[in-house]
Amino acid sequence: MISFKATLYSTVLLGAATLTAPVMATTFVAADSSPGTQVCMAVASNKRLTLHRTIKELHTNKHVISKKLRCNELSMNDFVALYDLDKSARFFNIEATTSTSIRDLAKVNKLMVVIMAGSK
Repeated sequence: MISFKATLYSTVLLGAATLTAPVMATTFVAADSSPGTQVCMAVASNKRLTLHRTIKELHTNKHVISKKLRCNELSMNDFVALYDLDKSARFFNIEATTSTSIRDLAKVNKLMVVIMAGSK
């Protein structure tokens, strides 16, 4: 009886950890080392600290980036929405919760490699 409870608890904890852990099925690869691509890669990292450091190192600001930078020919709004970059969207004050979509879970969990290029 004790081993059954232990197995049940560990299964529940493992299942909960699996559901809450984000799965990044997309790998981003920089096409070049231009400043635009560097910022796009920072946006794709979906990490606030990485974004802040990159913007500071390139001596620019987030308002210019959010209005003028295009990542893979997509506006910043479309780019963060396409790849579910919620932390990057919050960093740029982009409202990402207004759209509703249906996703095929089998398709989402497949590994995808995206070559990144920023606007020049």
